[in-house]
Amino acid sequence: MNSILKTYFYLLVLAFISTTSCTNAQEQAASVQVLARSLENKVLLRWAVDQPYEWKQANDYGFLIERATISRNGEAVIPIERQMLVSSPLKPKPQEEWIELANNDQNVAVLAQALFGKSFKTTAPSKGVLGNITAVNNELEQRFTFGLLAAEQSFDGALLAGWAFEDSKINANEKYVYKISVALTPESKIKINEGSTFAGSSLFEELPKPIGVTGSFKDNKVELSWNFDLLSSFYTSYQVERSENGSSFYKMNKAPIFNATNTEGNSTNTMFYADSIPNNIPFYYRIKGKTAFGEIGPASEIISGSAIKSLGFAPRISKKEIPDDYTAILHWEFKEEDNKLIKGFELKRSNKVDGPFATVQKDIPPNSRKTTFKNLQRINYFTIVAIGKNGVESPSFATIVQPVDSIPPMPPKNLNGVIDTTGILTLTWEKNIEQDLGGYRIFRAFSLNQEFSEITNKTHYKEEFIDTVKIKNLNTKVYYKIQAEDQRYNRSKFSEIITITLPDLTPPSSPVLKQYEVVEKGVKLKWIPSSSKDVASHSIYRKRSNEDNTLWQIVLETNNLKDTLFINELDSEPNTYSYLILAKDSTGLESKPTRPLNVTYRGSKITKEDIKFDGFVNRELRYINLSWKIKNQDVFEYRLYKGKDENNLKVYKTFNSSVKNYNDVTLTINTSYTYALQVIAKNGSISEMKKIELKY
Repeated sequence: MNSILKTYFYLLVLAFISTTSCTNAQEQAASVQVLARSLENKVLLRWAVDQPYEWKQANDYGFLIERATISRNGEAVIPIERQMLVSSPLKPKPQEEWIELANNDQNVAVLAQALFGKSFKTTAPSKGVLGNITAVNNELEQRFTFGLLAAEQSFDGALLAGWAFEDSKINANEKYVYKISVALTPESKIKINEGSTFAGSSLFEELPKPIGVTGSFKDNKVELSWNFDLLSSFYTSYQVERSENGSSFYKMNKAPIFNATNTEGNSTNTMFYADSIPNNIPFYYRIKGKTAFGEIGPASEIISGSAIKSLGFAPRISKKEIPDDYTAILHWEFKEEDNKLIKGFELKRSNKVDGPFATVQKDIPPNSRKTTFKNLQRINYFTIVAIGKNGVESPSFATIVQPVDSIPPMPPKNLNGVIDTTGILTLTWEKNIEQDLGGYRIFRAFSLNQEFSEITNKTHYKEEFIDTVKIKNLNTKVYYKIQAEDQRYNRSKFSEIITITLPDLTPPSSPVLKQYEVVEKGVKLKWIPSSSKDVASHSIYRKRSNEDNTLWQIVLETNNLKDTLFINELDSEPNTYSYLILAKDSTGLESKPTRPLNVTYRGSKITKEDIKFDGFVNRELRYINLSWKIKNQDVFEYRLYKGKDENNLKVYKTFNSSVKNYNDVTLTINTSYTYALQVIAKNGSISEMKKIELKY
């Protein structure tokens, strides 16, 4: 068995690095990790314990499989139907049952060695690979890692190890939850969490084609690449197939191809495969994926091409001349004896050293060693490309050409700034479009009457700048302007100045309640406004003094800072009110409120306009009918006055508040009478007399 292990493909050594769970998971409780593949007529299950020590113990105890039927014909199964799928725990098969399969499948041989071998040693094929296996620090971890890896490449091997199961007794109209647990005994001192997965034939889906397959054909070789990350939930390894005619393909890799690095935090998602092939002969390639259940997926799209012999040499730009600001003369070196191998040269230009390069001159003769280019930009990167007669291009290294530059960039535009209450100020602006832009310089001042100071001691490269400003100072504003700078340190004119108002953390001074007066309609208030310069409004609040839990209600908010007088109209009922006034500045900060002012209001007086008083003379029945009505008042009593004229009125009758009319029968014929009605309100106020004159 050891000899078979030694011949196992060395990519297994690299793959150990991807199994970082054996070290990271030691900080957590061990668990059974489960995979399922739903097919049309069966469900395939694969599982493994995720920590080395518990993995070894689980192989001794064995595994139990419970299936729960949770759905039938689209409806929940209540209660859930549970069934144990094995009569005894699944354990590795006896060694003799492994021999035939191990002789034909090296993955099974490695798995058997990991489970039954007296020793387990790995050999790195090269120094570079050896550096990647430093994490394999003991034999148990080696057995654990290589055993799981081998089982992932062979579903038959996983079945022999007791790490896989085929459930063929399923119904198409049902869905299941499978639970895999270790058959621990009550005396066991280890803990291994069970694992579960969801499956059912309705969840079957066809395996996808590998995607993103590309081929780069070079001198005597081809480099294939494809995206493995997008299909990592389907495939654990891949195989490469090649054909010389595009129809008959054969497998190239003897061992599986898989990702041998930990993808967490790794930006790459591409897998590579290189094949050596002769030049000028077409070859065809396709990729197939393999699942953890041994299924081979459909082939990818076919990639074809031919390797082409490279020139093996390249031009070298040896000299450059700049006769004026718009012209460059480039000289290069190239072996004269190699002129016969090329069709000529091309000149390519870019704004950046890493391209992209665009062809600016074509069909330069093979014997030429210099060329002239006009229309230089501020920055120019050039490369000379030798074009082989076989179509292969051989470029020189890029070289920079810069004419004498005394033209500064344009001033930056759209300068904006925001500041928070801690004094952190962020400036942003529109990026300059000059190709040779070097960066920016930022200047600041706290007054337009003082000189701006540069606050960048070196070139600033971003279109954002963070500054810190002291909020508590005598200045209320800060000013900024910036310059753009090119790579030759030519500076632009200043941008437009931006003014930023500093956050106001100081509330305004309090106003003063100067005077009050109780008037007929309510309370008249006078105040002295806040003396702060940034006051935006004044607000008056009121509440009833006898209601301690009542919230203060705003009765006036005025933005007119010249307002100093306000009459608060009140109801007719007497009450005691509390008033206070405060100021608010432009940022919303409020002053301390004034001390509450308590005002007693005895209610509004009843005027003659509030009283409707009428009389009607009935000579036949010999009486005068008097009626009255009071507008919106709480009346205590009415007083009726009577006299021959208004100068001789005397109290005639008094009535309670429910009486609204009276018939006077104490009368003399052909006599004029003057009546007056006076209202006494419940708040104690007495109205003026409302008079009428009637002749009987």
